[in-house]
Amino acid sequence: MKKLFILFCISFGMAVGSFVSGQSPLNHDAGKLADYLATKPEYAKTKAGMTIFRSAKKPVVGVAVHRAANEFAPENTLSAMRIALDLEVDFIEMDVRQTHDGKSVLLHDGSLDRTTDGKGPVNQMNFEEVRSLSSGRWFDPFFAPEKVPTLEEACQLLSEHNAKFSHKTFFYVDCKEINAKVLIEVLSKYQLLEGSVFYINEEKQIAQIRALAPNAKILPGLDSRKDLYKLIEALHPYALDANWKDLSKEMIDKAHAKGVKIFSDGFGNNMNADSYVKAIQSGIDVISTNKVSVIYEAAAKISK
Repeated sequence: MKKLFILFCISFGMAVGSFVSGQSPLNHDAGKLADYLATKPEYAKTKAGMTIFRSAKKPVVGVAVHRAANEFAPENTLSAMRIALDLEVDFIEMDVRQTHDGKSVLLHDGSLDRTTDGKGPVNQMNFEEVRSLSSGRWFDPFFAPEKVPTLEEACQLLSEHNAKFSHKTFFYVDCKEINAKVLIEVLSKYQLLEGSVFYINEEKQIAQIRALAPNAKILPGLDSRKDLYKLIEALHPYALDANWKDLSKEMIDKAHAKGVKIFSDGFGNNMNADSYVKAIQSGIDVISTNKVSVIYEAAAKISK
């Protein structure tokens, strides 16, 4: 308990310090973001837990945050990414779409309605129109200055972080509606291509990505475990995104024997420590979560 309290205090200070280095016109300056997080006890607890998790010589599982650290900031925003980087996750999942004039931006839904104060399909609006909207007011008035970020801005943020810190984080790119050429060029420009993974299911998009980057880490979805070998033979993926209900040691071992990793989304009713423990003990490589604390809680249960 004493160790946890000390780490809690240290992490609180680290959270403030690590944000100060970066500022962006797209969101609050880093100091204001740290001040905001200082009012959130759950964040300090999460930071302390991840400090313990990262202190292990060999982490029991890879950590991916769904739409960045959306527990503490609006999804797919630079602030959510800054927080995810402060928590030292392995992957930041982001959703890439195109505006009407061909700008690559980060947005999960095809429509602007849910996560901005705008309306309508993003692919029917020019970038400057999209940029004029708030992508954070819906989450908390504090985040009203947040804008829909571009792919390049997100990559620049991540690249600058990786250059400064020993723990490296990469993107888990959900290829919603992409310009494959732009996507590969921007990730390459910021030295993020090699370490990032591409969640992609359309064979046409997979072919486009591989034509531009033959070694790109393709991560298609595995709809059913009975299709495991079929999908591996057809697509030769780096990893498969399996349904949580299909996770088992047998299935994961079969994938590993073929040199393929297994990722899965631990959301909803599956987002609890016991469920994560079972997946980790089965050999899962990466868990994508909306609540990072569940992963370190699972890791703590395993270490007992």
